[in-house]
Amino acid sequence: MNSPLQENETATLQELEARARELESELAGVQSAITILRARMYNGHTPATGQEVPLAPAWDTPLPISTPPQSRPSEEAQETGDIYLQSLPPYHALRDKWELGSGLEDAQTTLPPEQIYSEPTPVATELRLIALLPDGSPWEQRIHFSEIAAECGVILGRDPSVANIVLPDTGVSRAHIRFALNEHGLTVSDMGSTNGTFVNDVPLSPYDNCRPLQDGDTLTLGQITLQIQFS
Repeated sequence: MNSPLQENETATLQELEARARELESELAGVQSAITILRARMYNGHTPATGQEVPLAPAWDTPLPISTPPQSRPSEEAQETGDIYLQSLPPYHALRDKWELGSGLEDAQTTLPPEQIYSEPTPVATELRLIALLPDGSPWEQRIHFSEIAAECGVILGRDPSVANIVLPDTGVSRAHIRFALNEHGLTVSDMGSTNGTFVNDVPLSPYDNCRPLQDGDTLTLGQITLQIQFS
C-alpha cells in the first residue's frame, strides 16, 4: 500500500506528463504554421501535405528565393497582398535619382558629349602686333597683358622718349595710340594723332577712348596697317 506522499507525487507526475503532451501538440501546430509561412516567403507557395520543410535553414546554406514575375501580378497575388520586388537594370535612371537630387526627369537627362569632354577655352595673355613697313621690311612687337595692366596702358608712337612701343615711320605721331585693359578687355584710344587711326578701316575719332579690340582686328596708322593677334 502506497503512502499518502507517494500517491501525491504520482498524481503530480501524471499531471505534468499530461501538460507536456499538450505543450507538444501546441508546439507542433506552431512549427507547422512557421513552416507554411517560411515556404510562402522563400518559395512563393504553400508546401504540399507531407512535404518536409526544415523549420529553420542552416546559417551557411543560401535561402531559396524564387524569381520575381516579369509580368503584372495575378489577381490572386493582389488579393493576398503579396509584394514582388524586381531589380533595376544596371543603368536605370532611378539608380542615380537620389544622387542628382532633382527627381526622375533630371536623372533621365544626359549632357551631350561636347559639354562633358569640352576643352577649356584658352585665355590670351599676350598682344602681338605685326606690320609691313613702307620699305618692305617686316615689323613685329609682343607685349604681355600683365605689362599693359601694370603700366595702366602702353603708348605706341614714333618717339622712343614717349612711346613704350616704337613704330619708326614718319606717318606715325610721336604718341599715336594707347592700349589699355578694362572690363571689356583690350582697348585702343587715339591720342590726338596727326594722321588719325582706323580700326578695321573705320576711323577712330581723336581722343576716342577705349575702343574694344578683338583678335584679328586691324589698326591703320598713317600708311602702316597693324595686325592684332592674341596669344
